[in-house]
Amino acid sequence: MKNAITAEWGKIWSLRSPWFCIVAAVLLTVGMAATLANDFLYDITQGRLPESETLAVLDPLTQAMQVGQFALVALAMLVVTSEYGTGVIRSTFLARPRRRDVLLAKTAVAAVAGFAAGLASAAAGWAAAALLLGDHAGPGEPVAACLRLSVVAMLACMFTVAAGFLLRSAAGTLTTMFVLLVGLQLVDPRIGQYLPAGAAVAFVAGDGVRNLWVLAAWTAAAQLAAGFLLARRDA
Repeated sequence: MKNAITAEWGKIWSLRSPWFCIVAAVLLTVGMAATLANDFLYDITQGRLPESETLAVLDPLTQAMQVGQFALVALAMLVVTSEYGTGVIRSTFLARPRRRDVLLAKTAVAAVAGFAAGLASAAAGWAAAALLLGDHAGPGEPVAACLRLSVVAMLACMFTVAAGFLLRSAAGTLTTMFVLLVGLQLVDPRIGQYLPAGAAVAFVAGDGVRNLWVLAAWTAAAQLAAGFLLARRDA
């Protein structure tokens, strides 16, 4: 298993695309967080909000991470779909006939990359928003908030790897993850709390560990489904 992870780690970082995805995630998060913070300050200068109004840094950062996170989803998607697109996946399965090992190795690589890049994006986004808001920044716990955001990014990347194996299509995987992580936020909250999008937002807001279990359960279900299909169909 260790050899499989080492091989997958070497494969993904030998490409330029993952590095571009990480840089894009950080820049998108910082840019979006700064824009939302600036919009809040603009409302104050225009008299739409009182001078004493404050904004929790986590509010714009959560929305910003939802945008930046998709660069990390694209990274996790590339771990799988790039090999299906080029046919290299056949060589991968020939080198390691136990296909579930390939799934676990790719998932491990995506999880580490997602957590680390998610933490960097969240920290940079928090710094940008807090700097712009200045005295208008509300109280918050930056370390805990950034860790929660990075955990969500990690689980999203793990989910994406499973979706990549299930769908074997870059477009299909990206569309599916967009619906699951963003689109389903439009669902009634009474149902949404049991779906990935709603659970992720609630967990980031600090609304209990139950939401983390919901998101983890969806990820585990996707991984189990991917492992089941991998063992029963051709590459």
